Amino acid sequence: MSDVNDDSGKPARRPTLKWYWSLAGGLVLLFGVFVMLMPFWESVGIESVHCEVISARADTNSGGSRGSASTAGVLVDTADCGRISVSKGVTFDNRDAIAASFTAGNVYEFEIGWYSRVVLKGIQNGIPTAQSYELVE
Repeated sequence: MSDVNDDSGKPARRPTLKWYWSLAGGLVLLFGVFVMLMPFWESVGIESVHCEVISARADTNSGGSRGSASTAGVLVDTADCGRISVSKGVTFDNRDAIAASFTAGNVYEFEIGWYSRVVLKGIQNGIPTAQSYELVE
């Protein structure tokens, strides 16, 4: 193949990628990296919040394609913090006992990471996940 265009005698131009396709590809890549780092985002910027518990119940958290990956959890309803999910250390065998350990009317301290506090707060039906919890005496 020749480097010269036969019709005009000028050098042939290679097709160039339009700037908007480069931008779109970069944004998709950036979003993919953000999603892959979600566990990291949840482990940084952990803050304690005090919440009065209304109720707690055993729950199953679904993820993956069409809910194919299920994990055990406890869904805690609070008066001042909304719903909080507890899944660290929760198994299908102990989730009922953990849910029963929450007493309505008592205040608990929940450790919540940056992703749950900031990103999930802006998503409809986003429920923050507690890294840990304890009863406030």
